[in-house]
Amino acid sequence: MNSKQFETAKMCLKVVTPINISDGIVLGAKDYLYDSRRQKVFFLNLHQWHMFIYKHMLLEKYESYLANFRDKQSLLEWLQMQGYDIDDVRTVITSEAQATVNLMDNEKKKTLNDINRHIQQPEGSLYVPGSSIKGVFRTAILYSLLQKRQDIKVKYWRQIQEKISSNYFKPYRDFNKLISDLENEFLHTLRLVDGNIRSNNAVCSVMRGLQVSDTYASRNMQTAILQKVDGGFDKFGKASPKKLPIFRECMLPKAELFFDVKIEKAVMSTIGINTVDDLLKATHSFFAAVTDLLQQAFEKEYQEAFQGVAAGNMFLGGNTGFLSKTLLAMLAPDKDTAKNTIKVLLDKSFKTHKHLLRDKVIAPRTLKCTNYNGKLMLMGVAEVRKV
Repeated sequence: MNSKQFETAKMCLKVVTPINISDGIVLGAKDYLYDSRRQKVFFLNLHQWHMFIYKHMLLEKYESYLANFRDKQSLLEWLQMQGYDIDDVRTVITSEAQATVNLMDNEKKKTLNDINRHIQQPEGSLYVPGSSIKGVFRTAILYSLLQKRQDIKVKYWRQIQEKISSNYFKPYRDFNKLISDLENEFLHTLRLVDGNIRSNNAVCSVMRGLQVSDTYASRNMQTAILQKVDGGFDKFGKASPKKLPIFRECMLPKAELFFDVKIEKAVMSTIGINTVDDLLKATHSFFAAVTDLLQQAFEKEYQEAFQGVAAGNMFLGGNTGFLSKTLLAMLAPDKDTAKNTIKVLLDKSFKTHKHLLRDKVIAPRTLKCTNYNGKLMLMGVAEVRKV
């Protein structure tokens, strides 16, 4: 392999604030053991758990528990009533996570609600998919290209305004098509020998020249079950964070994972990415732009949430917010215009959320946070660097 044609690099992904990348599996309160005394959640191998139930002749009682479940008794409490405890089921526990937020606001509540697990390999080790990291790189590259082409920014912003003002506006369909068209214009620029291949085909994308591996399997990584917190304002403009009944298994600050990046220079250089350093520079620029928007709106009342964020260079995973995942605000000519347009878009998409009435400082009006170690933190901040 000619080193002049490719650059490969081993990369480190360091967790700055809690990160969750969901595997799409949501565990109900009957699917895990929650020990409020130890402040831990124990995840089960359900096949082995059912074998334990069968072996100890608990099937009838277990079926009765499931049929009459009303959040008044946790699965661990039921197990203890049968004369068993955590130590008796160690062989059916696949992993455990901290659960330091005690949600038992009243005596009727004994569980942590549904839990969105972090994605894992078949044998149970946590990882970050290369596709998730590459998606962040892609958005950052588009942002970088937009800074050089004011004409394209104006063109797409006009289209957005025209669509939103139309009586036939379909938020997901129309907005997604605009972003797809923008990607085609900037990234689907490869000219292939087969002239029958249309430009919107992925084989025409310069992103073919960027390969990102999954992170290497991370066994025994410590995780925590953290609650979603929306940082907003009360009617007097003071901080008014709201805890929501949404819980995620998160990788924790200071954890490090490793992955590989490979750049095909002849392809990526057509969009100004000649090296891994160029890629990281674009990534940091987009991260800084999003962080700046959030700080201008929230930092005065939410200083704690921004502590340490400057160490990161990307937002990754769930609950990182609308602005970190889209380029809509970056297409607008100024921040006020962006806010006014985004709140119209969101109001048409989520009518019960009252975005037109309540998104006064910024749209969306909430900062996506969680509580960890007694501190309010932004979700999903990571630092990616070469090793």
